[in-house]
Amino acid sequence: MIWSREQAKALIDRTLALRKADELVVGLNGGERGNVRFARNTATTAGASAGYTLAVTANIGKRAGTTTTSSFDDAALERTVGAAEEIARLSPENPEAMPALDPQQYGEGRAFFDDVAGASPDWRAGTVATAIELSKARDVVSAGFVETSASIRAVGTSKGLFGYGAFTGADYNLTARTPDGTGSGWASKSFNELSRIDAKKIAEAAIEKAVRSKNPSSIEPGKYTVVLEPAAMADLLVFMMFSGDARQADEGRSFFSKKGGGNRIGETILSERVQIFSDPAYGMAPGLTFDNQGLPITRTMWVEKGVLRNLFYSRFWAQKQQKAPTPQPANVVLEGGTSTLDDLIKGTDRGILVTRFWYIRPLDPQTILLTGLTRDGLFLIEKGQVTRPIKNMRWNESPIVAFNNIEAMTPVERVVSGEGIGTGGLSVVCPAARIREFTFTSASDAV
Repeated sequence: MIWSREQAKALIDRTLALRKADELVVGLNGGERGNVRFARNTATTAGASAGYTLAVTANIGKRAGTTTTSSFDDAALERTVGAAEEIARLSPENPEAMPALDPQQYGEGRAFFDDVAGASPDWRAGTVATAIELSKARDVVSAGFVETSASIRAVGTSKGLFGYGAFTGADYNLTARTPDGTGSGWASKSFNELSRIDAKKIAEAAIEKAVRSKNPSSIEPGKYTVVLEPAAMADLLVFMMFSGDARQADEGRSFFSKKGGGNRIGETILSERVQIFSDPAYGMAPGLTFDNQGLPITRTMWVEKGVLRNLFYSRFWAQKQQKAPTPQPANVVLEGGTSTLDDLIKGTDRGILVTRFWYIRPLDPQTILLTGLTRDGLFLIEKGQVTRPIKNMRWNESPIVAFNNIEAMTPVERVVSGEGIGTGGLSVVCPAARIREFTFTSASDAV
């Protein structure tokens, strides 16, 4: 069982009572997790772990020091607090230092589910067994992992703030390859609820992609209409969101900078089809209602019908700009449409169906230009039908350009991004989309 609110508060209160510095900020994170990994159609490892880490930050004027410990006896807590205070005394002043937070109001947390917290080793092993059985039946070789976790976050300050939240995660990732190494497929899901994981469906999706992508041929790079499956859309969305820092914009260092100074909040930056928001109470991807500092996380509209409504404001920059701080969210939702994936394909005269992206890197922060590779299933679309697998390609594109070129979208689903974004970090909900004039720059022999 994970630590209760009462247990977490008791430890944090014991730690705060040792304060000699001007302020203390104490954070407690940890929980329990179990996993099974498999490769070459064989379970390879299984394990479980449990533990908690306490982080103590001491503030002395504008100086700060932080230490951590996983031992919670009195002597260990005294050493940890004393070390944080000593580091603070020896540190240079930080002109942007902010004081510890006073008590805050938080929404009700909805990210913990008993079915995940009670998930057994048999459930994890059964999920892997299903993948192995289906892989052998289709003559593919699969590898991946299944993990379930139950965790907490708690934070307290010497000024009276206390927050506690519990959350669960069920994660399943599967890559399937054909024996000759020419075909590859991938599928992955991450949910707070175990009941949302359909192990058979996930495995079948990856295996089918592997079989269909066998023996791909090349096509010329260039601009193509693309049908991006949700995992590929998630990558573009995440990179755009991570660029949305108000300070960078106000200082002229990002796409969101306004000519002449300031930022572009209130301007139309994307197609009116695009609406992006965050909400810790969103049922498909619930999250915690406060961040590591104790700032409340609430529903926030980022882009409304193409108009930029908000950026991330750190506490320091918010105070400087006389704004309310806006912490980075626990989830992000790109609203979808009503088309099916088949509809998107049927509406494409000549284009490319993309399973997901990989190895994405930024090229230009002023335009959010990215580069990356396709992976695990790339297919040519001709006259509204998927006709053959094609070799992977490198692409150069900005999510700003891509989201302005959206023609149609499916309903949304919870997505694991190719960059590893899942339950443990930013949860993503988005649709598949048909996008015109997506730029592919070169071919790749990678599978």
